[in-house]
Amino acid sequence: MQVNIKNLIDDVQCYQTVRELRWPDGVQCPSCESTHVIKRGCDDTEPARQRYECHDCDTRFDDLTDTIFAGHHQPLKVWILCLYSTVVICIWQPQRVR
Repeated sequence: MQVNIKNLIDDVQCYQTVRELRWPDGVQCPSCESTHVIKRGCDDTEPARQRYECHDCDTRFDDLTDTIFAGHHQPLKVWILCLYSTVVICIWQPQRVR
């Protein structure tokens, strides 16, 4: 899957891209891997961040649960753009990164 940097600047598209990369076959519960999941609204501070509930184990989770982005106060797009910038620097200027 190719990721366009333009999609990572917009909150809605950024979360959509994360969902597609994380769950290419549809949302799965991080606890039991069930696909019997329902949407449970959105995050209060980040409206593009979807909440879910698993029908099989009753676990509640969101788009970032159990990822390196969970529990941080910076918006997702800030983390994604930092990672993108780091990768670009490492690819284009590997001799300077030591």
